[in-house]
Amino acid sequence: EPQLAELAFHAMFLVPLLSMDPFFGSKSGVFAVPTLVLWAIRFYLFKIMLGAGLIKIKSSDKKWKPGDMSTMYYFYETQPVPNPFSRQFHFMPKAWHKFEVWSNHFVELVAPFLLLLPFR
Repeated sequence: EPQLAELAFHAMFLVPLLSMDPFFGSKSGVFAVPTLVLWAIRFYLFKIMLGAGLIKIKSSDKKWKPGDMSTMYYFYETQPVPNPFSRQFHFMPKAWHKFEVWSNHFVELVAPFLLLLPFR
């Protein structure tokens, strides 16, 4: 998968080549991760999350659209790997399921932009 190859490529630069040898590092033995590598990984995560959200919005499935928002009504009975709480979540009120869809849209369409903000 190309995404896994891209992430592996970025992750290669997280660890310095000679990190086990203190003579080639700083005096404390701590190596700083290059800023460019951190920004590349942030941008990679931004692309993945925003892409997942845009696919849902641009799809022809009306269950993800703001007028309907009913996709979570069916998710818990059709999910690939159900867990012990699936039955309880399936019988939650419809308003809760709509909240779940709106939360998903927020996490995938709005929150990824926070990855592009510099922070310390």
